[in-house]
Amino acid sequence: MELIHHETQDGLLCAQHCLNSLLQGDYYSAIDLANLAQDLDRLEQGYMTEKSTTESSNYDDTGFFSIQVIQKALEAWNLELIPLRSSNQLACLARQHPTELKAYICNYKQHWYTIRKLGKYWFNLNSMFKRPELISDTYLTVLLKQLEHEGYSIFVVNGELPNSQADLVLNETDLNTKDILRKQNLDKQDLKKAGELIDCSGFDNDELEKAIKMSLEETNFDPNEKLYPSLANEEDSELKRAIELSLEANSNRTSVNEPMPSSSNQAEDIRKKRLEFLNKQ
Repeated sequence: MELIHHETQDGLLCAQHCLNSLLQGDYYSAIDLANLAQDLDRLEQGYMTEKSTTESSNYDDTGFFSIQVIQKALEAWNLELIPLRSSNQLACLARQHPTELKAYICNYKQHWYTIRKLGKYWFNLNSMFKRPELISDTYLTVLLKQLEHEGYSIFVVNGELPNSQADLVLNETDLNTKDILRKQNLDKQDLKKAGELIDCSGFDNDELEKAIKMSLEETNFDPNEKLYPSLANEEDSELKRAIELSLEANSNRTSVNEPMPSSSNQAEDIRKKRLEFLNKQ
C-alpha cells in the first residue's frame, strides 16, 4: 500500500487531496488551485453586465474549492467529470456496472474525495482516512448507492488516467484481500472504541460492521435478513443481492512487497504537461 499516493486531511484542502489522489502524484498545490479559481472568477465577472464586488464563489481562505476549479484542473489531463445521475452513456454504464469505470469523485458539502481503481483493485482514497482503504467490487456498488442516499454528489471520471507505479504494481500482484479487509475492520473497531473514528463512508457503523463481518466469515445467512435498513425500500433487486453478499473477498493471495522500476520519466512528462497548462492561464 506504500506505493499508493494518499494525502491525509490538511485544513479544508480536500479538493487538492482529491485531485492528487486521483492523479496519483503531488501535482496540485493550494496555490495552483487558487490561481485557477481567480481565473474563473475573472472569466465569470467578464460575463456580468455590472462589476460584482461579492466574494469568490470558486474558493475561499479556508481552502475550499468549487467543482468548477476541479474540472478546470482536470482539463490539463484531458479528463472530465460526468454526474453519475446524468443521461450521459458513461454515467448510465457506471450506474449499471460501476466496476467497469476507473474512478469516481464524491462530494458532500465542502468535502471531496476520490474512489479509484489501481491495478486490479479499488481503493477509497478519502483524505479523512489515515491510509488508503481497499474495497471489493461488490462493496463499491453498495458504497456508491449508499453515498447517494446520504446526499453525496458523485461524478464519473471520464478519460485516460495517468499510469502510476502503484497502478503497475497492483496490476501484476495478487493481494491477500481477505486479510487486508479483516485488518481494516479491526482497525476501525479499535478507533471506534477509542472515540477517534470519523465515519466518512456514508454508512451507519452498525450496518457496515455487520456487512464486513458476514463477508469475512463467508458463512451462509438468511437472504431475507435486511442488512441495510436505510435501503429497505430500494427497488433494485440486483443491488439488494449485492448488499446481502457484501464484501466478498478472495483468499490465499500474497501482498505487495517489491517496488516496480522507477517511472520518473513519465512523471516528469506529466508534470511538464500540467505546468504548460498553468502557464497558458
